[in-house]
Amino acid sequence: MTASDEMLARARARGDRALARLDVSPGATFDDVVRAVERAVGMRLTVVAETDTATWGTLTGFLLSFPDRREGSIHVRAADAPVYREFAASHELGHLLDDAHCCGAVHERSSVSPHTNPDLDTTQVEAELVAEHVAHAIARLIYASPRIAELSW
Repeated sequence: MTASDEMLARARARGDRALARLDVSPGATFDDVVRAVERAVGMRLTVVAETDTATWGTLTGFLLSFPDRREGSIHVRAADAPVYREFAASHELGHLLDDAHCCGAVHERSSVSPHTNPDLDTTQVEAELVAEHVAHAIARLIYASPRIAELSW
């Protein structure tokens, strides 16, 4: 097994542990998922669709946290399709659910991919892989029904 294979296996295992913290069933709405993450991490979350994103470049979303108030906000691009906004927000939810990354609390992190910033260390790359794993799993929960998936487009 290569080092990349080992990292991917760790990321999948961490992603699965993160998902186990969610109390949602297939067919849940995105709002249901956000509320479940709130319960899991003990903080109030707001998803904000931002209209002024000209300076964002390729950034699709980011998380702001206010640990002292147990509140956070996830910011996504309003110009993106709703299904893509939900996916970008789900990636940020993945970071919140990842105990190895957040240790059960919200911490400030950079939100860039290894393709954009080759200077990321292995821990940061792995955290991004975990968040992607969680985002894809959340999408499968939300769009579990072919009818729901078809209506999302």
